[in-house]
Amino acid sequence: MLSHLNPEAVYPGYIHDPLPENAILIIGAGHFGNKAVRILSETGLRLFPVLIIDKDENSLALIRGPSIEKILHDGIDFLVKNFHLLSPSNIIIPAVPLHLAFEWLKSYLDNICNIKQVKVPEGVRPLLPNTCKGNEGSLLISYADFHCPDNCPEPADCCTVTGEKRGKPLHELLSRLDPLNYKIHIIKSRQLAPGLGGYKVDDLRELAIRVRNQGRGMWLVGTACRCHGTVSAMEVKPLCGSS
Repeated sequence: MLSHLNPEAVYPGYIHDPLPENAILIIGAGHFGNKAVRILSETGLRLFPVLIIDKDENSLALIRGPSIEKILHDGIDFLVKNFHLLSPSNIIIPAVPLHLAFEWLKSYLDNICNIKQVKVPEGVRPLLPNTCKGNEGSLLISYADFHCPDNCPEPADCCTVTGEKRGKPLHELLSRLDPLNYKIHIIKSRQLAPGLGGYKVDDLRELAIRVRNQGRGMWLVGTACRCHGTVSAMEVKPLCGSS
């Protein structure tokens, strides 16, 4: 771990020792990254070692909090290059305006298979609540058609704002989609504290292993909690000379 470093300083994007099992990585130091640092600082998670990674030095300069180590580097590239030094239990908090797990997957498997992002099939949208278009044909999905409170505790049965009962958790609804000839892999985002969610490094590892082993064909890859999520589509082909 980088425990000898000054948390007010900014360091380049490589680590040389495995991270401790309870380390938290925040990818992105903008509005949502700042929010994540604030929530972590106000809860018991403030005792956990935290790395925040962003390629914008000005954004990193605004980050303040105990046990925060700042890494000046592109977040996806950092995860790819240092993935072998991350513990399976390390938590990743996505705080960037893109589908982090999907973008990481494309880069991580770059030398194994060819991954081409395609538009999410139109037949998927009518099956989902409140969708809007994201980057490169991906979809953003939410049970809410309003701005959720920052401190939502993500209750299991009903919405804290409307009091209405929910249907299936969104991660489960996405997992049960059945678009023709598409394989599906959904990462479940787990709440760390009210208003803050993330997933484990091991969740990314499982995604990469499944795509590597079952590769060729059309895929839907998503990340979702109970209420909100994103899904991207891709076509996977082996590289020339690969089996």
